[in-house]
Amino acid sequence: MHLAVVEPGWSLEAWRERARAALLAGVAPEHLQWDGDAQQGLALASPLPEAPEAQGRVTVPAALLELAGAVVCHRDPGRHALLYRLLWRIARGERRLLERATDPDVVAAAALAAAVRRDCHKMKAFVRFREGGGGEGAYVAWFEPDHWIVDRVAPFFAKRFAGMRWAILTPYRSVRWEGGALAFGPGAVRADAPAEDAQEDLWRTYYASIFNPARLNPTMMRQEMPQKYWKGLPEAELLPSLLRDAGRRVRDMAEREAQAPRRRIPARPAE
Repeated sequence: MHLAVVEPGWSLEAWRERARAALLAGVAPEHLQWDGDAQQGLALASPLPEAPEAQGRVTVPAALLELAGAVVCHRDPGRHALLYRLLWRIARGERRLLERATDPDVVAAAALAAAVRRDCHKMKAFVRFREGGGGEGAYVAWFEPDHWIVDRVAPFFAKRFAGMRWAILTPYRSVRWEGGALAFGPGAVRADAPAEDAQEDLWRTYYASIFNPARLNPTMMRQEMPQKYWKGLPEAELLPSLLRDAGRRVRDMAEREAQAPRRRIPARPAE
């Protein structure tokens, strides 16, 4: 039995290095134990041999690397072993394995990847920056992801808020953007992020003004905005009253007298 250690556990490059070494050494999945596995006997496992530099390259479908990039961010302790089984089978001749949608390993990996993608979507949607910390003009956000996605999502915020100085804190990892570069650090606690700032009243006013009661679907809203995220959203304190008054506001809209449009489309100039 060999032991493969992936550090950090969410790093695709770290997993690829260990998986490549095991594959070139001919270590079968059943003889390879990953550091995150729930199995016992880590002390009895021997270190994984380094991949010989002289051996040929390991080529795999691009779809496997795309899938692995998401799966390694999941908190499932068996994710590394699952990915290695897929790699082993593909390298041993099942080149179109990922196209078999009913294969148990493919199904399991797809489910982990889907969960990570959902978590990334929630982080992009529900991170709220608040001014404070790090001097004037610095913004800090607190977020509690379900999976290890900070490194995966950080480039999105770097691109979207390139002109800001900001930091995102999570329980397991933090990331800062300053001087045009991302810097990652250890996790934090909720108290390290500001509770609120002067801009939140403006944001709540804006949110209330764009809230459309005629399109209200509470079930769908709770699916897309689970209540676990409400504590970090300034607009969340408005939701109970907005939901409660939605019916009355829709009736008022229906009974309101129709008004002619105030703006006209300008006439097309003559050629």
